Amino acid sequence: MDVLEKLTILTDAAKYDVACTSSGVDRTSVGGVGSTVGCGICHSFAADGRCISLLKVLQSNACAYDCAYCVNRRSSDGPRATFTPRELAELTIELYRGTFSLVRSGG
Repeated sequence: MDVLEKLTILTDAAKYDVACTSSGVDRTSVGGVGSTVGCGICHSFAADGRCISLLKVLQSNACAYDCAYCVNRRSSDGPRATFTPRELAELTIELYRGTFSLVRSGG
């Protein structure tokens, strides 16, 4: 499974977390930094009013528990994915710099 497939699965799974204040805004980057284009980007606001783009993604949606209320429970039939720590770190930096390509192969 390549990084884009994992990103698609794990940003979709993260949408159930209510930690972000906004999402779905399409904002271009300034100098390659701060782009909100792509899945898993939500926004928060600093005390001084600045908008902060955040990557909202799970590291994994594979779970050993079977909690009835959880979409990621063991018995759920949805697709599973897991990022290695390095993959997630590199992805975060690429998205921050605006260099992540939505047309990727391998991973």
